[in-house]
Amino acid sequence: MLKIEIKTGGAAYRNEDGELDRSAYELRRNLKEIEEKLEYGYQAGYIMDINGNKVGNWTLED
Repeated sequence: MLKIEIKTGGAAYRNEDGELDRSAYELRRNLKEIEEKLEYGYQAGYIMDINGNKVGNWTLED
């Protein structure tokens, strides 16, 4: 099971009006980073937003 938890309340996930960015640019960037780490054999990690804030974590479990 792959478990991903991301808090999307920060500015990196919001548009100019403070609403959730429907293009999901930052979420897509986060998922690409997780994909790359899985390719290198990682089984868990922290998720950082583009501003350098820790916004979540992920784990790959049996």
